[in-house]
Amino acid sequence: MAEKKIETKKETKLDPKVWEVELNPDLIAQVLYVYMNNERKGTATAKTRGDVSGGGKKPWRQKGTGRARQGSIRSPLWTKGGVTFVPTNRNWKRKINSKMAKKATCMMLSDRLREKKLEFVNIDKKDLKALRENIVKNSGKKTLVVSINKELQLAVRNLTNVKFVDSMKLNAKHVVDSSKVLVDQDSVKVLEERLINGK
Repeated sequence: MAEKKIETKKETKLDPKVWEVELNPDLIAQVLYVYMNNERKGTATAKTRGDVSGGGKKPWRQKGTGRARQGSIRSPLWTKGGVTFVPTNRNWKRKINSKMAKKATCMMLSDRLREKKLEFVNIDKKDLKALRENIVKNSGKKTLVVSINKELQLAVRNLTNVKFVDSMKLNAKHVVDSSKVLVDQDSVKVLEERLINGK
């Protein structure tokens, strides 16, 4: 039995402001740096002398022992004592201009299209099974599915190496992390409106 093919609309009219943008590696690197920092968790920490157990009693009297005065065995100078200048919940978040972020997304979409690693597919209910079979067949590649179709999201959510992204949330990092990009036909205009005119 012949394999059912997904319908692809080759006559799709594309806005060059989104799909024919020249790649600028410096801008891509700058945007990715911000995205990766924003995903970073500032969870590194250590215990200060107030957090470690013990040390409530002065280890020896202040004078007369010949030893240096000490107030607690949990001083940073002691073994198992607290730590000085501990890292506490550092905020790694960065901000980037929205126009730069959108420009980077357009650059990556254009680059994938030039390299023939991006396909436009027309998805309806009868095509969902065919799309799923096509993705499974190419499961060795990291595939990004861009759509506003919730049924499509349910159809691909448990597939290996497949990531579904809503058209309104797509960014450059999503595209960079994928070897193959499938863009739902209905999402083309949504993407163009958002990346060119959207706020």
